[in-house]
Amino acid sequence: MNGVRSTWRSLRAELVKVWRPSTAVATGLLAALSVLSTVLILGLADDPAPGGGPPAPGSGDGAVGFTVTTTQLTAASGIARGFAGGSTFTGLLVFLVVAIAITLEYGQGTLRTLFLREPRRLGWLAGRMILTLALVAVALVAALVLSVAAAVVTAGIRGIDTSAWWSVDGARALATSYRNALLASAFFSVVGTALGVALRSTAVTLAAGVAWMFPLEHIIEASWNGAGRVFPGLVFDTVGQGGVADVSYGDALLVGTAYALGAAAVAALTLTRRDITS
Repeated sequence: MNGVRSTWRSLRAELVKVWRPSTAVATGLLAALSVLSTVLILGLADDPAPGGGPPAPGSGDGAVGFTVTTTQLTAASGIARGFAGGSTFTGLLVFLVVAIAITLEYGQGTLRTLFLREPRRLGWLAGRMILTLALVAVALVAALVLSVAAAVVTAGIRGIDTSAWWSVDGARALATSYRNALLASAFFSVVGTALGVALRSTAVTLAAGVAWMFPLEHIIEASWNGAGRVFPGLVFDTVGQGGVADVSYGDALLVGTAYALGAAAVAALTLTRRDITS
């Protein structure tokens, strides 16, 4: 009961920080990334081949990584293509925001003062994580709405038929993409929190987390096909995309959940057993 009360107090205390300008900036950046991803994917989609069939991947005017055809975009799932394609950028932003926020608590001495008044550290951590997930969920709704609007405008400019988008299957595709993006963001958020609690330094946390989960993992993946099934950043990204060619959605979700639970355990143990001033 005390743990629940402590978590509720943490939620109420953290809500005060929600009204800071930084929250609006982070939400705006997330929405902007979703819109940018949508415009790029629809704008760079390959046109059908003259013979009527879709072109081979990468053979049209699409850039590498955006091998989508306009024929594919006319399907019901086309309405969610842009939003799902931005999952990597969304995960990076969520990781950055969470890691910076948690390490600043140490750098500014906020946690030391807080834990003098409220010694139940796990309650604070739980409340912090719950509120972060709630904020990400709201921000993703705004990003999804703007992504759909950008998709409609871009499709109109390119002459892509969107009649199938406004069907039950289209709504299901949007719901699925939102769920996947939320899960992937939650995974990145938990890992960012754990690294921040363990390392406590903004520079070190960002250097370790960003350098490993984004460029290094992708470099290793280029020479080892199994990297996408093992490394956290690639696994989380696979969840956000709903599965990729080499890794199924179910496998990625299982591994991602294991990483998130492990990271949460590390954060809890580090926070409770380590002196806050060390």
